[in-house]
Amino acid sequence: MDNPTPPPMSQEQALAEILENTRKTKKYLQWQLYITIALVVIPLIAMVAIVPLVLSSLGNMYGSVLQ
Repeated sequence: MDNPTPPPMSQEQALAEILENTRKTKKYLQWQLYITIALVVIPLIAMVAIVPLVLSSLGNMYGSVLQ
């Protein structure tokens, strides 16, 4: 399998390609951060608010049974 070598790039072309790839990588990492926040941080904050309410209501429901 003979792979022909691509024609040489000028320095300007190489820098433009690097800049384009850098921007794509930045956008990818930004979306990864948004998804991480949505799937990890928001549920943790919700649990901090919801778990005490659930435990309180369970304690009220089963309080008489346990005594």
